[in-house]
Amino acid sequence: MSDRYVAKRVINLFLIVFLTLAGHLFLASLYDRFWDELIIYLIIDLIFSALFVFVLERGRMSRLFGGNRETVYAKIVPGYFCAWAILIAGSFLPEFLRPVLLIAILMTAVGTHEVSLCAGIFLDVILCLTLGCSVEELVLYCLLTLFGCMLAEAVAESRMRFWYVAVVCAVSTMLPGLFYYMAYREVRMYLFLYGAAEGLLTDVVLLVFYQAIASGRDAELSDVTEDILEEGYPVRRELKQFSKADYHHAERVSSLAAKCAALVEADEKLCAAAGFYYRIGILEGGSITENGVRIAQRECFPEAVIRIISEYNGERALPSSTESAIVHMVDGLVKKLELFDEKTMSSDWNQDMVIYQTLNDFSAKGIYDKSGLGMNMFLKIREYLVNEKSLL
Repeated sequence: MSDRYVAKRVINLFLIVFLTLAGHLFLASLYDRFWDELIIYLIIDLIFSALFVFVLERGRMSRLFGGNRETVYAKIVPGYFCAWAILIAGSFLPEFLRPVLLIAILMTAVGTHEVSLCAGIFLDVILCLTLGCSVEELVLYCLLTLFGCMLAEAVAESRMRFWYVAVVCAVSTMLPGLFYYMAYREVRMYLFLYGAAEGLLTDVVLLVFYQAIASGRDAELSDVTEDILEEGYPVRRELKQFSKADYHHAERVSSLAAKCAALVEADEKLCAAAGFYYRIGILEGGSITENGVRIAQRECFPEAVIRIISEYNGERALPSSTESAIVHMVDGLVKKLELFDEKTMSSDWNQDMVIYQTLNDFSAKGIYDKSGLGMNMFLKIREYLVNEKSLL
């Protein structure tokens, strides 16, 4: 399945670039930077933006964001905006005490370690360049960013979270005072006190808010799958306006596929979404498979849904997953039943024979050989469909 850039994703990438440029210019305006410095900042920002976009796209292609190549960075954009807000607000705090740990933790919660490191270190550099910080302060912030990126996931997942939280607090307490001494050869007790307070605040964020934010990131795929099944979703409305018969067919396939998935412990939401949009390519005429994939990619459907649509009717590729096999079975059977009139299907014997024959033909042709759909699963689904009254 080929990759393509779509409007939703490109818009979010441009928003990230815009936030980088606007955030830095606003920060620089607060500290009266000269125009030649602003030009240099602009060049640095553009270079970083290109790198950041590369990191995001590389992560997307590697399925690091929820295992879904079709992500639109819906969580990263607001997270990056909040990171800039924290950076700008933190710039008013005393030197060596800017809350870069919070930025690292936030970016890890909405993205990946790679994204967090890339954004965190860049923001550290920008802060120190714009405010004229010392080398020691820059090194401190980069080190804190590294700690934040590495410990965030560990605190959320490990049974040893108490020790990780203690490390975060100790690092926040000790390092600012130590690096200040390296810069000025003086000891300032307030740095240790402020550092301890910041460490405690960071621990609260880790223990109370981090998991909630990370859960939202991990649930993105499920959220999208549910969203595209909503009555008001634009493509769903378009299908309803296009053809009431096709819309009714899609609803039946979606509902039955989800029920069949539940029988064999497959992904019900995936089967419901893929079942509804299995024939969405009819909206544009021509090849249902090609047009269906194009529409699904344009709308940034989850990759698993697009994969099933690309295997429509086994025309270009045979079903490669249990969910794809289920959707194929249900769609093929519903299409077959729609060909018969009510009089022909009035007999239970006729109904059963059509269902048995249709599904057995699919199986005999080897359509599901590569799908992972076992014979026991097939028999369960067939028996359910034979007895399912709503099928007719």
